[in-house]
Amino acid sequence: MAAGIGSRVGGILGLLELCEQHGEAIEADLIRAGVRLRDVGSPCLTWRDLAVLIRQSPQDSALLRAMNPDRYRWGQVEHLLADLVDVANLLLWSKTKDGSRGRNRPSPYPRPGVNDTTKRRVRGDAVPLDQVHERLAAVRARQE
Repeated sequence: MAAGIGSRVGGILGLLELCEQHGEAIEADLIRAGVRLRDVGSPCLTWRDLAVLIRQSPQDSALLRAMNPDRYRWGQVEHLLADLVDVANLLLWSKTKDGSRGRNRPSPYPRPGVNDTTKRRVRGDAVPLDQVHERLAAVRARQE
C-alpha cells in the first residue's frame, strides 16, 4: 500500500478512503462541477481529475464544510475582522482604570482552532497532603 503525506494513504487508495468518509460532500461538489462520483475512472472524470477537484476545493465547498465544520467559514477576512474587534476592545480597555493598571485585559475574540491562552486551566486529580509531603521528602533525599 502506498503511503501519502502525513502517513495517510496516497493516490487512488487515499481518494477511495476520502470518498468513504465524505462521499456525500464530494458528490455534492462534483454535481456542481457537472460530473458525478459514478463517473470516476471514465474519460469524462479520471482519477487525476477527482484528485485535482478535491485538492483545489474552494473554501465554501461541501467537502471542506464536512471535514472542518467549525472552521470552514473562517477565511482571511473573518480573521481580520476578529483582529479589528480585538484591537477595538484593547483601545477601549486602555482608557479604563483597569487598563491603566494593566489588569482585567479583555479576552481575544474566539476563533476556531485557537485555544484561549488567557484562561488558566489546572488539570489533574487532587492528591492528599501527606502524599505531597512524602514525594517532596523523596525529592529532597535525592538532592542530598
